[in-house]
Amino acid sequence: MSEHTDSAGRSASTSGDTTTCGVAPTIKAREDVDGCGCLECRNIETTTTNRTVLDALVWSVRLFRSYPSILAFAGVIIFTNRLLEIDSITVLPTPAIGVIEAVTAFAFIISIRAYVGTIVAGELTGEPVTIREGLRRSIVRTPALVGVIIVIVFVVMTVPFFVSFPLFLLVGVTPATPVEMVSFPVAAAVGGVIFAVPFLFLLFKFWFAPEACVIGQYGPIESLWVSWRITTNYRRKILLIAVIAIGSALSLYLPAAFPETGTRLALVSPVLDIISSSVSELLSVVWASAYAHIYVQGIVS
Repeated sequence: MSEHTDSAGRSASTSGDTTTCGVAPTIKAREDVDGCGCLECRNIETTTTNRTVLDALVWSVRLFRSYPSILAFAGVIIFTNRLLEIDSITVLPTPAIGVIEAVTAFAFIISIRAYVGTIVAGELTGEPVTIREGLRRSIVRTPALVGVIIVIVFVVMTVPFFVSFPLFLLVGVTPATPVEMVSFPVAAAVGGVIFAVPFLFLLFKFWFAPEACVIGQYGPIESLWVSWRITTNYRRKILLIAVIAIGSALSLYLPAAFPETGTRLALVSPVLDIISSSVSELLSVVWASAYAHIYVQGIVS
């Protein structure tokens, strides 16, 4: 091991993934902490709470240099996804391929985010965790994390449905006339907006529930309320994250989505598609680190 300064500015005796530190820290709201919940007692520096979104992203990139296991785990999943997309695994039966797709999707959406969140929590508290402890926390919290995802999906789909249902019901039971047939697309568009607004609002409010579940070890319902409070206090910062994330996704997707107008583009397009998909998934891992960092900022402030 060697002495180095970690991502939060503290001096620590670690060597990235080979550190001998162990237990992953649990970071809860001050009112949920036994004893003093100040930053000093929790070994969290004010530098952590003052970082901007861009600072958190730069910090996340530096974090991956100290923890190559993050990129290694993500790289295996991304490589498997590309093989599945180009039908390279032809020796396996279709049901087996479906299982592999489900496992890789679950690992990328659930396991990677949980693992990255655990690593971030350790670095921000000066208690770096080992690969084993990071995986253990991820596995232990998986049932609760699955519960969080199920509740989020149920709420963000059910509430907008009941909000927009009266309009669709009204349009459906009204006898059709030529004038009403012309206005139906307008009514459908209005209904779509009525559905989309609460859907996006609830998705935004529950965005940090996975971090609350893994890093804070809250239950599924508690995680939703914790995320609701964080997004209330950090609206501007989180909206900035959404704009940057959407912009980066579009910038990677659009070049590969251009129509193939000639032989040259027809040959280049699949390559662009593979590159854009892989880079986009890698960036989502960086975002997972930024989400964990902002969760810590919000929960301790």
